[in-house]
Order: sequence, then C-alpha cells, then structure tokens
Amino acid sequence: MMNVIEFKTDRIKNLLDEVSDKIDFLSFETFDSVFPVMVSGVKEVRKLRDELIEEYGLEKLLKYEPDLFYRAKQIERKFDNIIGAFSQEEKKLERELFGFSSKKKIANYLRL
Repeated sequence: MMNVIEFKTDRIKNLLDEVSDKIDFLSFETFDSVFPVMVSGVKEVRKLRDELIEEYGLEKLLKYEPDLFYRAKQIERKFDNIIGAFSQEEKKLERELFGFSSKKKIANYLRL
C-alpha cells in the first residue's frame, strides 16, 4: 500500500495536470464552466501541500518531489499569461464601448 506522502504527491500531480489542461481551454466562452473547476483543483492542491509540509516539512518535501514545485510555477506562469490576455481583451472591449458611446452622443447631439 502506498504511503501517505506518495499518495498525496500523486494526487497533487494529477490535480496539477488537470488544472494545466483546463488553463489551455480557458476562454471568454468557457470561463464560467472551466474556471470553477480550476479553482477547486488549486484549492485541493494547496490543502494537500499544506498537509504535507506540516507532516514532513518543506525541506523533505522539496527533496522528495522537487518536480511538484516546478509544475506549480509553470501553472502560475500560464495563469499570468491568461490574465494578461483577458486584460488586453477587456481593454479592447472598453475602447470599443467608449467609441460606441461617443458615436451615440454625437448622433444625439446632431439630432438637436
């Protein structure tokens, strides 16, 4: 039978893989269905990580499975890239809406 550290690190690996895959499919259209699943996965990873650190200490965990921290950093970078892309899209939409609003104001003014 698998010991606790093996079981929890394997679970973390699986969760990180799932979150990473979900990030690749995150878009404005899929946000409402994909993002909550990602958040749930990240919460479980944090819980398991905290439990492992409490039980074994950070140093032992880093030595036992250094790949977990690398994978987590990769996911963090993916999140940062997605946030950047969403922010750019938001700014683009904001400019478009402002342009429409200005055109509407001009049209209303010209009717007077």
